[in-house]
This record gives sequence, C-alpha cells and structure tokens, in this order.
Amino acid sequence: MIRRRMIGVGLLLVCGMFLLIGRLIQLQLVETESYSKHHINLIEASINQRTQSYVLDEGRGTILDRNGIPMSESIPSLVLFPFLKEREWPLVEVAQIINVTPESLERSFEGQLQPFTFDKTITIEQMKEINEQSIPGVYAVHKPVNENPLAAHVIGTVRPNPELIQSKYPEKWSEGSIDEQTKLGISGLQLAFDPFLLSEGDTTLLYHADRQGNPLLGLDVKYFSSADSFYPLQVKTTLDTKIQKKLEEAIDESNITNGGAVLIDIKSNNLIGMVSRPVFDSEDPLGKGAENQMVRGYFPGSVFKTIILAAAYENDVKDTRLFDCDQNLYRDGIGNRKLGMLSLKDSFAQSCNATFTQLAEELIKTDPDVIEKTAEKLGVGTTVGWEDKLYHYENFKQFPDESIPIFFKDEKDKRIRKAIDQTAIGQLNVKLSPLAIGNMMATIGRGGEAKDVKVVSDILYRNGTTFLSFKEISHDENLSKHVIKSLQKSLREVVVSGTGNVYLNDLPIQVAGKSGTAELGEDVSYDHQWFAGYFPYDSPQYALVVVDFERKEKQYRAYEAFATIVKDLYQNER
Repeated sequence: MIRRRMIGVGLLLVCGMFLLIGRLIQLQLVETESYSKHHINLIEASINQRTQSYVLDEGRGTILDRNGIPMSESIPSLVLFPFLKEREWPLVEVAQIINVTPESLERSFEGQLQPFTFDKTITIEQMKEINEQSIPGVYAVHKPVNENPLAAHVIGTVRPNPELIQSKYPEKWSEGSIDEQTKLGISGLQLAFDPFLLSEGDTTLLYHADRQGNPLLGLDVKYFSSADSFYPLQVKTTLDTKIQKKLEEAIDESNITNGGAVLIDIKSNNLIGMVSRPVFDSEDPLGKGAENQMVRGYFPGSVFKTIILAAAYENDVKDTRLFDCDQNLYRDGIGNRKLGMLSLKDSFAQSCNATFTQLAEELIKTDPDVIEKTAEKLGVGTTVGWEDKLYHYENFKQFPDESIPIFFKDEKDKRIRKAIDQTAIGQLNVKLSPLAIGNMMATIGRGGEAKDVKVVSDILYRNGTTFLSFKEISHDENLSKHVIKSLQKSLREVVVSGTGNVYLNDLPIQVAGKSGTAELGEDVSYDHQWFAGYFPYDSPQYALVVVDFERKEKQYRAYEAFATIVKDLYQNER
C-alpha cells in the first residue's frame, strides 16, 4: 500500500515537473512575443522591467516661428541617473561647474528611483563643459519648458488616444511606428498638422539595471533615437515670438482675463500674433481656457457697422446725407444719446445706431442678400483661415477650430424690421470671430484685396530644407477702390473725432478703426467691448483686433491694450 502511494506521489511529481518544463518552454521559446490573449511581448516586458529611461524628446515634429525659432522654449538642464548614488563619480567637479555645493547635489538623489532633472537651470557653457567630462549617468541636455508657452491656443495641445490613433493611422499602427502612447494633436496647429508632426519614435537616455539599480553587466547609459535627418517634419508658422510676447503682456497688463487680441500683417495677410484668455492649462487641455476664443464667433456689436457702411457706399449713399441720431435704434422714440442730425461719416464716427438700422432696412429691401455679399467682398463671408486642397486632403484648414460667420440665422428675419435693425448693429444672431474681423480690417487697409489668413508658411524637413510651401489665396470679388477709400476715411474719423478719440488719437502712429460694444442681455452685468483697426493709417502695415468679453461699465481695457500694442510695435520698428 505504502509502495503504491510512493509510486503515485512520484508520478505526480514527474508530471508536475513536465508541466513546469512545458510552461517554461512556452514562456521562453514559443510565446515570447505574443503571450496570452493580451499578446504581451515577454522579452520587451522583461527588458522594460529592468530599464530606467529619461525621454529627452517625444519625437513629435517642431513648430517654429517665422524666424525659425522653436515656439516651445527649451532650457539647458542637468539630468542625473539614480545609480550614481551607489558608485564613485566626480560629484565635486560637477558641483563646481554648475556653482552649487556638493552637499546640495548629493541631496538631490534622495528618494529618486528614476532619472531626474536637477533643480537648477544651467548655462550653455556649463552644459558644454559637463558633456565634455563624459561621465556615465550625468548628462546636460535641452529640456522643453511647458510652463506658460507662447501662443498656447494657436499651437494647441496633444494627448494619447489609443483608439483614435489606430483608426486614424492604420498603416503606421500595423507597422509598429506608432503605439498607444503616441500623442495626437487635439487642438490648434497640433490638430491641423498632426499628420505631418506625428512622432515615429522618441529620443531617450536609457540603461538596463540589475536588482540594485546599477547598470547591468557594466553597460553604460545609451542615447536612443529613431529620428533621421528628414523626419519628423517641422511646421514653420508666420508668428513672431518677440511680438507674440508683447501681445500677451499687453493683454495681461490691461487685466483682460476673458478676451484677447489678433495681429495680422496687412501685406502678406499672415497672422503675426494671437492671444486668447483665459490662460490655457496644459494639465487640463479640455477644461477652462482650452478654447481659442479668437477663432470662435461672438456678437461683434458696432464693429459690424463697417459692413453696413461698405454696402451703403457701394449703393451710392453719400457721406453728406443726414440722419436723425437723437432717435433710438428702432427709430420709434428718443435714444439714450442725443447726437442731433449727423452725416453718414459722422454717424459712423459716433456709432449712431439709428443711421445704420435705417440704412440696413433700405439696403435689404433692394437686395435681401446685400449684407452677405458685402461681407464676402470684405473677406468675411465665410471662414477666413487658409483653406485649400493639400495632397489627399480636399479642404485642409490651417485653423481647424474656426467658426463659420453667421449673419442671419433664418431667412425670414430679413422680412422682420426689428430683426434687421438688431442685425445692423451686430446683435441678435450675428456672430463673427476676432480673426474674421481682423481679416476685414486687413482687407480695407490693403486697398480692398481680400485674402485668406495664413498662420503657417512652410513645412520643413528636419534638416531645414523645404518640404512644401503654402501659397497665397486671394478672393475674386472685391469692393471698388472708391468704396475702400471712403471706408478708410471713415475708420480714421472714428479715432480723430469719434468713439476712439480719447484713447487712440495721441498715439505715435495714426490709427484707423472701429469700436464696438455688444450687449448680452439685461440680466448680464457685463458686455463685449471691441476695438478693431489698422495702422499706420497712411501706410498700413498691421491690422489689430482687441476684445474684452467681460467688460463692465466704465472699463476700457480693450482700448488700453490696443494702444499699448501700437506703442510696442512702434518701438519695435524703430
């Protein structure tokens, strides 16, 4: 009986041993690269378990300003690997190079299990001197700075999205050049140019470690990069980092916390700078401040009267015609401001509502589509950002988040008197983006030629050679030179004697433009305040729009910021 039990136990042990051997064969030889239903690569997982790494560059393409300067700032930084605390290394010499005490450098290793950046910015000279020492585990590198980046809303943001990236780039997914950790553009230029900026592998410092965290088998830290001299590509924008910084400072110093500014070069119609507030939070890319408000539609208020004035001039309404500006906007009673009888030009300068509601009614009676047609000739009939065929993209947009302008939400509103009147002063359903209004001012300042706004001029290979350039897109229909000249004079009069006089008439450069205040309802304690224009008046160079979306009574922050930006640009040009 005992003998039989011993034989049974022995057989069980032998079977168990064969099972273990079979399992080892399965793990070590058969399913090493595709284990279980999850298809785990055991070799890769084993290596990763004993690997410490520091990502220098995620491998995504770079976005540059118009001078070729990266929009994402980077600073020289000291990267240290934790295995250094277990070995002898020239700690004192490194401390002397970066001007810190050896004790502070030694304390930085406390609690560190992965490679880390030493908490002190170093200089280019110090960076060079450290790397000349060739100390394993000590590296001076350029580290991207993500805090308060310039033009954050224009540049946009990225994040991983495994399901979307697999469906969007199936070929790259199947060949293994991207994976679930690869980041996709979700807004701004990162979204628009994602196919060109997509990473195909990061640049990493890494080493394989033993259980104590020391380099395995004496292997040194390796520099690993899958990039070549051509890829990833670089997107060269039309933005100017120096001017962009001044724009952001002007908006913030004027305490505009909900609004922003748009600056366009009139000759090229390129976007030079754009600021949107609230501030973008990279830690919460879909939360407050995520939206670029400068490309979204809002009530333009009296800035919209520029389109009505252009339509009036094109239909031969004379500057000398008089209007009763004591009346309210519906012309059925006395208004809040008693301005008396004003000419068309003076009505525009003083932003008389009655004049423009009367004109809109007359113009629409003759041609129901007169507002849309005039807007088209001013370059704001539809979206204004650069859009055209690019490779297999039929309608490639440089501003993927841009709103479509709205003039009338319903055609029947063109037969309702009060609806026409509200539309004439930029209220009711009218929605235009600050970018669109900036494009309108650029069109007028340029002499009437309407163009699309570009924010990207070229896509470059990694070595700086050109991959492709974006052509200029001009519109076929434009207003006559006579109408444009009349508009220019009227916009100048706003600053000389009208609503822009107090803040903008004593600037070192002559400005032309239009103010606007859009009301949001009786229960809202604030409104939208705009000023949009161009300068210098005699030789137009820039179109500028500033808007404060939370303007309260007796606040004039949009004017103040506009004036500051004009002065800054004047100083910059000298």
